[in-house]
Amino acid sequence: MNKIEVNRLTVQYRDGNGVFTALEDVSFGVEKGEFVSIIGSSGCGKSTLLGVLGGLRGADAGEVLIDGKKVSGPGPDRSMVFQHYSLFPWMTARNNVAFGIKQVKKNLPRGERLSRAAVFLAGVGLENFKNKYPGQLSGGMRQRVAIARSLAMDTEILLMDEPFGAVDARNRTILQELLLRLWEGAGDVVYPPGEGPRPRDRKTVVFVTHDIDEAILLADRIIMMSNNPGKIYREIAVPFERPRNRALLIQTPEYTKLRNELLALFFNDFGSAI
Repeated sequence: MNKIEVNRLTVQYRDGNGVFTALEDVSFGVEKGEFVSIIGSSGCGKSTLLGVLGGLRGADAGEVLIDGKKVSGPGPDRSMVFQHYSLFPWMTARNNVAFGIKQVKKNLPRGERLSRAAVFLAGVGLENFKNKYPGQLSGGMRQRVAIARSLAMDTEILLMDEPFGAVDARNRTILQELLLRLWEGAGDVVYPPGEGPRPRDRKTVVFVTHDIDEAILLADRIIMMSNNPGKIYREIAVPFERPRNRALLIQTPEYTKLRNELLALFFNDFGSAI
């Protein structure tokens, strides 16, 4: 049984001008511990899909199942990173992360939540900014706080909506590598000693991105979406073994072939919509 099952999902938006179908008859599954990237042009419903997976909005038809149970709202088994940071401006960076931890680890003492939050902030390069407020941080730094919060919550499922889009190229690369190491079970990366995922406990990740290279580096499988309305256009398995070395991978003819295939699919779909 898949960890996540999306069955014939349709989502519509209504306003004074009528009905807009964001997603139509979308079906796919995600295995436990699988890393799936979703790519497609703007407006194809990627963020809407992630919102339904997270229980933040309902569907007009179809359903989403997690562990065989229908999703009817947010749950402690899922954490989300949005396109734009979603931090409480009156809380410090550390308190923002600790607040997320509290939602899924309600019995964890406050001191331990704060300690754990500080460890994860260090993991995203913000050890010296833990007592700063969001207004004192750059946009990229705020997004790193949001990423630290999601990782610190240690949920079974990670839903990530272009989480590195607001981060500069250097930190984007660092965070991609960090996410991979955590997902692959390197528990000593930012987790406190004795904690963190083991190889058999990989998170189930659904990762939305516009970046084809990022999708290839991170994912086991790439789902390509088309728009007007949003549908599954193609599913492509990423054939490269793990762990992946970015510098070596991009030099291989297999990488170039897959990248060109994805680019052709992306631009063919984009062109058909013009």
